[in-house]
Amino acid sequence: MQDTARTVAVALAAVAQVVGSPVGSALAGRSVGDISDRTQSLITPAGYAFTIWAVIFAGSLAWAGYQALPSQRGRALHRRTGWPLALAFAGNALWEVLFPLIGVSQPLVPAVLLFGIVTATALAWSRVQDLRSEGLDRLLPTAVAGLLLGWVSVAAAVNVASAGVALGASATGEQARLWAVFALVAVAVLASALVLAAQTAAGPYALAVVWGLVAIAADGGPTVVTVSALAAAATVAVALGVRTVVRRDPASLLVG
Repeated sequence: MQDTARTVAVALAAVAQVVGSPVGSALAGRSVGDISDRTQSLITPAGYAFTIWAVIFAGSLAWAGYQALPSQRGRALHRRTGWPLALAFAGNALWEVLFPLIGVSQPLVPAVLLFGIVTATALAWSRVQDLRSEGLDRLLPTAVAGLLLGWVSVAAAVNVASAGVALGASATGEQARLWAVFALVAVAVLASALVLAAQTAAGPYALAVVWGLVAIAADGGPTVVTVSALAAAATVAVALGVRTVVRRDPASLLVG
């Protein structure tokens, strides 16, 4: 019974995060992108960056379907990761509804929610670290958990900066540039440490972080922010390269 409840929760939450954005836009009469444009900070990534959600959603649906198979429901992997993933997926769905509605008037609410999503995803990611499976059993957990954690980690920093702008902080000027550089350095240090420490799922995680950081640079902000974003992306990429060489496992570039 517990396996069935968990399996259904993961499947429903995976679907909910796919439909959450259009539902939120319909309710608010404006999209996530509209609010992002109104609260743009120096570390808001270029618009193309958000296409990564298509990959994450597809992977999440694939995992939701896979873990629902009768032969999979009782596996320790799904028992350990199921509820954290259900919470992360459901949190994404809720964020997609709330951000268009209150992203300007009450920006701290979606920002705090996003940190909750990061926490749930990090828990799932930590629970695949001792995974010793191969093939699809390895690819799906590492890809979904890694990509989602990498992207929402960058998104959390971006969301905090956007909340600051919505609350009246300047989006330009010396202080804004200093905070932007600080945020990028923090993301790079944390991401590199996790990549080097991870047993698995480091590749997808690093790729998502680098994707977000390069998109920040591509948005065309001040030179110091652009250079910092590219340096941060390079730092994470080097960390992944070092990990791959040390472990002598080229496959880790793809599945960690």
